[in-house]
Amino acid sequence: MKFIKIILMILLLSGCNPLRPEKLQLPDPPDSYSIEQPLPATQLEEQWWKDFHDPQLDQLQQQLFSNNLNLRQAIYRLQQLEMMKKINRANRWPQLTLNGTLKRDSLPALPNDTITTTERFSIAAGYEVDLWNRLSDKAKAAEFRYQAGENDVRTLLLSLSAQLADQYFLAVEQRGQLALLEQQTVQKEGLLKIFTDRYRAGLTTATEVYKARQNLATVKSLVPDRRASLARAENNIALLLGQAPGTVSIQAEQLPQLTNLVDIGLPADLLLRRPDIAAATQQLAAADHELAAALAARLPAVNLTAAIGHSATKLAVGDIEGTFWNLALGLTQPIFDGGRRKAESQRQKAIREEKFAAWQQIFLTALQEVETALISEVNAGEKSRRLEQQRRINAQTLKLTRDNYLNGLTDSRDLLLSQFAQIDILRQQLTTHRQQLSQRISLARALGGSWMAAELDHQRAILQQQDENHD
Repeated sequence: MKFIKIILMILLLSGCNPLRPEKLQLPDPPDSYSIEQPLPATQLEEQWWKDFHDPQLDQLQQQLFSNNLNLRQAIYRLQQLEMMKKINRANRWPQLTLNGTLKRDSLPALPNDTITTTERFSIAAGYEVDLWNRLSDKAKAAEFRYQAGENDVRTLLLSLSAQLADQYFLAVEQRGQLALLEQQTVQKEGLLKIFTDRYRAGLTTATEVYKARQNLATVKSLVPDRRASLARAENNIALLLGQAPGTVSIQAEQLPQLTNLVDIGLPADLLLRRPDIAAATQQLAAADHELAAALAARLPAVNLTAAIGHSATKLAVGDIEGTFWNLALGLTQPIFDGGRRKAESQRQKAIREEKFAAWQQIFLTALQEVETALISEVNAGEKSRRLEQQRRINAQTLKLTRDNYLNGLTDSRDLLLSQFAQIDILRQQLTTHRQQLSQRISLARALGGSWMAAELDHQRAILQQQDENHD
């Protein structure tokens, strides 16, 4: 009866850890961004790359999620965290062990040797009373680490989708630049013919012909670098898709147009949409519970053990057979460990402070990324509009200069300068357009989203099915 009373008193004391740490209070997000949102603005589609209306890009994104090897590694790491969660959860339950022995002994004796046969079977149970919630905190820490792992994979999904779109539009830009160089080559060859014909007619000097040839050679010399850039972008895409180099070809030469501005919402929205912020929050919660568990390890521990079984011993003088049992209560209190437990609690406290600083840094970085991406996109749009105005003006100048040259009112130098200016503007327009798309991708990545959760569940189900088929 006294034994039962002791157990009940221990259970009532459970959860009364006098050394539990104070909960950290996360700072509130600011009410608004430091920059003003341009209007009008529209909501970004959840799967943001579909705003570009590019079927090949949509197809590549699906291949990315199914075949990317970094993503596959991350999902298997997540499975490891899931098993650690189950292990820590199992530590809170009694452990049952089935034991069995069969022993046969022979001892010399008179007049004959004595042979003894012993059979013993038992079930043993062990249970640590979670008096100070140490095991509970360990289990909760493992649960939060698992949740943080899920959000780490979602962050990776978001990052990979942005990397793929960036490389895709870089490849499209390089194809556009190659097409532009091809057009310029045709123009330069036509201009060279004009200069050659005028030289043969005695209307110009050989210097103009040599300059035309030089300009044609200059344009052609730019082609290899563009081809190399295109190959690098396509090979980067192949790597993202888990494929060998040279297996991906991007055929598009036209970049999609952006006509809308994205509604960035409020800073508080990032707490719900950014998986990296969620992961940092969960890592902080895990560190908080690990600290509580480390403090609880410095307090007394109570263990219950029990066993019940059957034994049978066959002797020459007769058999001894029956049921046995035992029930024990153990109490341990650390007295001296060289400061190990205290050092461990201090280490866990430092880890918690580190995670708290990491959360603050990640949130500030998220705010900075949204503002930087937005202002960069706005400025890229403004630059694109000014370049278009410049192109139109220079096109008129080029036409007038060409007519004046053919009529003998100006020399070839003015014509070549106007052509170079127009070529440079067209190249800048293409690059600026791609940069504008890159800023939109950065903004979509900075704002986060919720589509990654469903995609993660889908990919986990596929890998699980593949593993089951292999088994």
